[in-house]
Amino acid sequence: MRPCGNGSQRRSRSVRRRMGGGTLSKEHLVQRDSEGAATNVGLRPVESITPPLILEALKGGVLGQDDALRFVSVAIYKHTTGKVPGNIILIGNSGTGKTTIMNNIQRLYDELPEYVPFRAMALINANLLVDSDRMEFRPERLLAAVEQRARSVIGHPPTAAELKETMERATICVDEIDKMSSILAGKPNAIGVALQQGILTLMEGERIPIKTHVMVDGEDRSATIEIDTKGMMFICGGAFEGLYDQVFSRVTNPGSGESLRSVAVRSADGQVTIEVRFSLADYFKIEDLFTYGMVPQFIARLDNTVLLADLGVDSLKQILLSAYDSPFVRSRRYLAVMGIDLEIEDLAASIVAEQAEKHSRTGARALRAIFSKIINAIEFDPWSNGALEVARNGRQRLVVTAPMVRRSLGLG
Repeated sequence: MRPCGNGSQRRSRSVRRRMGGGTLSKEHLVQRDSEGAATNVGLRPVESITPPLILEALKGGVLGQDDALRFVSVAIYKHTTGKVPGNIILIGNSGTGKTTIMNNIQRLYDELPEYVPFRAMALINANLLVDSDRMEFRPERLLAAVEQRARSVIGHPPTAAELKETMERATICVDEIDKMSSILAGKPNAIGVALQQGILTLMEGERIPIKTHVMVDGEDRSATIEIDTKGMMFICGGAFEGLYDQVFSRVTNPGSGESLRSVAVRSADGQVTIEVRFSLADYFKIEDLFTYGMVPQFIARLDNTVLLADLGVDSLKQILLSAYDSPFVRSRRYLAVMGIDLEIEDLAASIVAEQAEKHSRTGARALRAIFSKIINAIEFDPWSNGALEVARNGRQRLVVTAPMVRRSLGLG
């Protein structure tokens, strides 16, 4: 288990940013005193940070998932204003951005001083929350991760009141929730039932005592404090790989009354083909989750079930060219150490994205596998590649071209 964050990959933001229906300006950035503590100068009511503003902030770090981010933005607004619960579940193939969304929620909390009370956010794998021997839900494991993050947010040895208040406003990210289905290989799975019922209890509001140490009259003392979970936000996520096959079988069943859709697809080279494609979002029904093995009461407690889109060619191309940890951007930083500027032709980037899009079950991760076939030899010995040239600034320049991509990928 670990605190949820993206500290090593956070990038500085401009002092003034236009965000949808409003502006986040310099006076709204985190202001700190000489000791590094956040101050309350220029803060707005959290109610004024509306879902459209939240959406624009999240879009800067999550590409190709605008529809899903709208639901996430509303959930954050509900949580921070404390009006109604904003619990959600994110369903999407590996590489579509579930963890990226969670990391960017943490970034949003960290960047806006209005969100200081909500910065305690923890990510934990679902299978760590259940004792497999006793078949018991273990909420203290989750709260231990929350406490670790809360202490970091507070920044000094906390009092019981400070620790309790910070923890009770936490955002909890439970990853791989799909691995805790109540049905496994067609048989009841007691561990999955225990987990879902346990999280359901937390979402409904449970008072859980934890043993810890806090400051009392200037001294660090052992104490037991009671944490009320009703004010926490829960974000559950999972790939739900079997769900795709399950829904596909339902749709293609001769008696279903449904059929797959044909779409015209234009390749990077301009060729148009007609393909039959399946998108879970087009056919998904909430009952499909019950068949999969999710407890109805658990799903009913969630405010929204959010399906992440399979990334298309345009989104994959944008990720390849601009995402901080994309394989192209990483290779560009690597070669820059050698004094080489790496570039890629527009058509070459389109071909890479097109090939990655064919691996919809791995999403953006497919970019790394495909681009590595092109770049591995170059990274080993860029000087023998034959593609180096001297740019106007005197530095060496290497351009990944469309013929180079086709040759490396065996596309003819």
